[in-house]
Amino acid sequence: MRLLETILVVFALSVATVSAQTASGRPRLLGAEIARPNIVVHGAFLSRVEVWAVPTGTGITPSEYILLGKAVRSNVAGPKETWLFRIPPCATDTRLLATEIFVQAFDGFGVNIGKKSLPSANAGASAVHAALCGAP
Repeated sequence: MRLLETILVVFALSVATVSAQTASGRPRLLGAEIARPNIVVHGAFLSRVEVWAVPTGTGITPSEYILLGKAVRSNVAGPKETWLFRIPPCATDTRLLATEIFVQAFDGFGVNIGKKSLPSANAGASAVHAALCGAP
């Protein structure tokens, strides 16, 4: 009998958690784009957005990816959020050597809900630099 009560309590808590998330809306990562001087991320009900770079080289593993920083929400939380990440200055002596730039979005529980690569920013280091900074 005690086991049945425990199962019912756990089930009720899980339904309450899902209902709370559904009431506030389902977190979604809708897209990412470069609109200088920012990387712009569109989403819904997100709690955090990170911008990452895949460094140049061979045999690069995810543990070697570089966190460039976190985007900041520029409007109210809800179904049509806009997140902005300021592109760092493009001085030639600090050129970013990356073959891909991507964003990852997280829900209110800290769960990664998706990844989007930036358009024109996953075709090699020269293409990434041109997408972020313009043609040299």
